[in-house]
Amino acid sequence: MFAVVAIVCASPGTAQSVAPRSVVPIREVVIPNGGDVRYAITMTVNGVPFEVGLDTGSTGLRLLPRAVRGARVETGEQPERYSYTSGVLLQGSRTMARARLGAAAGIVPIHAIERVSCVQAKPDCPASRIPPQTYGLMGSGRPGAGFPAIVGIRLQEGRIPNPMAALGVRRWIVHLPQRGQGDGLLVLNPDARDIAGFVSLRPGAGSSGTVGSCLMALVPPPARICGPTLLDTGAPGLTIRGAKAPLNWAPQRPARITFVPEAAGSAPALTFRNGDRAHGGRAAFVPDRYLARPEISAGTLPFYAFDVLFDGDHQTIAVRPNRNAGPAVRPAAGAMQQR
Repeated sequence: MFAVVAIVCASPGTAQSVAPRSVVPIREVVIPNGGDVRYAITMTVNGVPFEVGLDTGSTGLRLLPRAVRGARVETGEQPERYSYTSGVLLQGSRTMARARLGAAAGIVPIHAIERVSCVQAKPDCPASRIPPQTYGLMGSGRPGAGFPAIVGIRLQEGRIPNPMAALGVRRWIVHLPQRGQGDGLLVLNPDARDIAGFVSLRPGAGSSGTVGSCLMALVPPPARICGPTLLDTGAPGLTIRGAKAPLNWAPQRPARITFVPEAAGSAPALTFRNGDRAHGGRAAFVPDRYLARPEISAGTLPFYAFDVLFDGDHQTIAVRPNRNAGPAVRPAAGAMQQR
């Protein structure tokens, strides 16, 4: 049974009250491309339930044409376009619809997609590989894979914003399942017991919705890459832009990501093995001379070691060891050295 948040006449997309605490299952979905994993939740749009891709690396609730038709979402008058780092380009309009997630409900801005294509710089993006009617969001260009909708809940502004505020959700915890071990949990408006033990992280310099971290291989010679880091449930691997792979970076070698805490004290860290595709440990280094500093997309990797608390009111992120963390990706005692 869902509790409905009361909506009164006010500016569209503005939360009118705080929704009660609720818990939404997060389901693991394996893409038939060799084992990449995505995560899905159930959302209701205009009374119609959909399996929606959960993406902490983007913003906005975006519906493919089949979902727009199924939920009877009206096309808006304001054009909207949005692209992903994969090169997929979504074109359509900005409109409003009633959405429900767990016990949270409200009228939210929606991207009603009319056309899926590729940006000019990446004409061979996943959307180019299959007919539009078989394309699914987050499906890696595999026919029938992916989802009819995606919800981006990154702490970042956008024309189609993160819908949490409009749903009356101030904070939320993402607890991903370990690989093949059932459902995870999305906790909406967690209570004091839910948030006990979280450590706040310092925001990443110059990049909203990111945190500070350093990446290094745990074999000599020491070489660290530090920069604003995105925790992204929508990406199955590590991407480091603006840096070349260190000489000691090789498959199956142990590595560590150490996060910068907001306050002085022990720094949360995790260890993994390079090239561990099952847990998002396969890294791509992308040199970019235009970046002032390296930028790290940590993908799904941190979520196997930590639960992640997003605070929409304060635009902060905190972590706590995932109680189900296994040996492949695990929390580690870390202390940040002077950078």
